[in-house]
Amino acid sequence: MATRTNLFWLIVFIGLGVAVIFLGSKFKSHPEKTQTEEFATKAKVISTPKLQLKINATGYGHVKAADRWEAVAEVPGKVIYKSELLKDGEFIKKGSHLLTIDPSSYELSLSQIEAQINASMIKDETTQLSIKTRTEEVKLLQKEYDRQLNLSKKGNVSRTTVDATHRNLLNARSNLITLENNLKINQAEREVLKIQQEQAIQDLNKSQIIAPMDVRITEVLVGESQYLNRGQKLFTADNTDAVEIEFQFPVGKLRPLVMTSLSSLESQEGNWVPGVVGLQAKISLQHGDHRAVWPAVINRVSASINPQTQTLGVVARVENPYEEAQAGKKPPLISDMFVHVEILGRNNKKFIVIPEKAVHEGKAYVMNNENRLEIRPIKINFWQKGYVVVKKGLKPKEKIITSDLVPAIEGMLLKPMKDNKTMKHLLIDALGEIPQEFKEKMSQGKKGS
Repeated sequence: MATRTNLFWLIVFIGLGVAVIFLGSKFKSHPEKTQTEEFATKAKVISTPKLQLKINATGYGHVKAADRWEAVAEVPGKVIYKSELLKDGEFIKKGSHLLTIDPSSYELSLSQIEAQINASMIKDETTQLSIKTRTEEVKLLQKEYDRQLNLSKKGNVSRTTVDATHRNLLNARSNLITLENNLKINQAEREVLKIQQEQAIQDLNKSQIIAPMDVRITEVLVGESQYLNRGQKLFTADNTDAVEIEFQFPVGKLRPLVMTSLSSLESQEGNWVPGVVGLQAKISLQHGDHRAVWPAVINRVSASINPQTQTLGVVARVENPYEEAQAGKKPPLISDMFVHVEILGRNNKKFIVIPEKAVHEGKAYVMNNENRLEIRPIKINFWQKGYVVVKKGLKPKEKIITSDLVPAIEGMLLKPMKDNKTMKHLLIDALGEIPQEFKEKMSQGKKGS
């Protein structure tokens, strides 16, 4: 009886299970189809600016006088006068008498030569008188010879008499030629004496050391009563009219400066040295919190590259370095002073620039009008610290991605956010300041957000 009851309930449970399965499949609903939305990646962007760049190049160098005078003894002798101003650091005016070498031997030599010239001139006068007398004598003897010759033809005078007269004429002519030759020799000797006279005058003048320009004495090597040999160094002095500072630049560092300073990049491409010469520069010296500045001009460049550092020497010139000197405020530029030099670019063209971090292996990430990523190859004109100048591949006001996209997929949807911080840094790096028009645009962007 119990076995039948258990079997009955087993059949009931099986029937209920089948019914549940049947009914579940009957009323089962089909899964709903869902439409997924495309996800937009956030990206910082800036509008590509076209700027009139302010590109400067900076370096350091030592001050040197534009002209240095190294006085040497051009004649030997004892020092008999030394100026009180001939001391290290003293300023000397042009034409100042600084040193005298004993001139007595040169004065004596000059006097002897002048006496010889005077004697030569007197000899000329006496020789010319003798020539005049001999010339008259030759004329008379010539007439007498002609007369004797005519008489001899008529038989009135012997041949012996004619020959004697002829001999006297020849002797007179010989004496006249000797006198004329002596006059020429005397005149030639006097020309030699005049050259010796000029040399003696030069030697006498060289015994006086006179300042050829306004200078400042930097070193004195001669003392009172000292005997000097020819060529011996006396003292050195720097010209106070101008100083020069030579500083070294890598050639590549000068290229951006010159490229923006040239009026025509196409006509001057590759010819960059003339673009450096003539540029304005600033020389500065920092003393604690005080900074002194002098205007300068790039005067020239070195003729060769330094083989060790592969740099080019550029020379800046400062006129009248003592003119604006003020005690306690602005010192003069003096030799061996270590100063900072800044070459100021001269640019009247505008260039497309983007941040250095926006360049990805020669490509830029651009957001197109549909807010999608476009990976575009660009050609770079030159690099600068913090930014690059683009030659081809970008147009002004295009949206450039400044943030890192990982991964960066061509055509991906972007959600732009203005990157005012990067734009500020770009403007300061390229222009040295933030122009008012950009300040207004960035402030408007903040209000809109």
